[in-house]
Amino acid sequence: MRTTYLLLLFCLCLSSLSAQETRYTLFYEHDKFELTEAHIQFLDSLNTTPDKELYDVHIKGYTNSIGSEAYNLELSRRRAENVKGQLRSFTIISTTGLGEINSEAADNRRVDILIHLKTEHVPVAGEIVEEPREYITHTPAVMEYVVPTVGDKIVLEGIRFYPDRDVIMDESKDALDDLLLFLKRNPGVRFKLIGHICCGSTDYPGRDLRNHRTGKYDLSESRARSLHNYLAKKGVNTKRMQYIGMAYRQPTGKGDEFDRRVEIEIISID
Repeated sequence: MRTTYLLLLFCLCLSSLSAQETRYTLFYEHDKFELTEAHIQFLDSLNTTPDKELYDVHIKGYTNSIGSEAYNLELSRRRAENVKGQLRSFTIISTTGLGEINSEAADNRRVDILIHLKTEHVPVAGEIVEEPREYITHTPAVMEYVVPTVGDKIVLEGIRFYPDRDVIMDESKDALDDLLLFLKRNPGVRFKLIGHICCGSTDYPGRDLRNHRTGKYDLSESRARSLHNYLAKKGVNTKRMQYIGMAYRQPTGKGDEFDRRVEIEIISID
């Protein structure tokens, strides 16, 4: 029933994007923040909107009142962040987790997506504007490393994964090509791929998140393994590679987007 409602909502609202503001709503099961297949189907359809450069998107996450206030605030933030990850072809303004609504009603477990024309946007102090990812200037994955050194850790900029999954996004192609070129130019380099997650718990930093594709709680490791398997298919000798998941043990302190990463660590150079 909920899936039918989501798809019906999309059909009703798609034609009205020229209006001042259009709101879409995604609903969640109790205590869940992962995107369901129905959510992803809906968001993928939203990404086909023509003339996306004309619109701003605001994303607001909510929960009902079951649970502590602090827990609900974090849960609402995770919901909003996951939705943002699927809509990065739009200009995003201030993805926000607003916590609980003072009711246990199921319809309060939701994310609201507000879309309006940029010409109608009224700036608010402190808002964060994130430009569409497809418009961001490409940054080489290995930052033009010429002489690698044992012990170096290099964040693989531009290699991105679908939210809550170990599936590499198509937009990562240029960064992957950079990494392959680096490895080809440095055939004696042996290295470790290190996966990290955002949104972990400082009380339990070794607790990994759920890989929504498989249902296993090994998201950081499975992302590192996914990149390992990709490189192997492209001809990189598996004897040169190791992989490991660090969960939330090494947060950057810069926020979710920076914590959600894969690094390459140089182990040895022949």
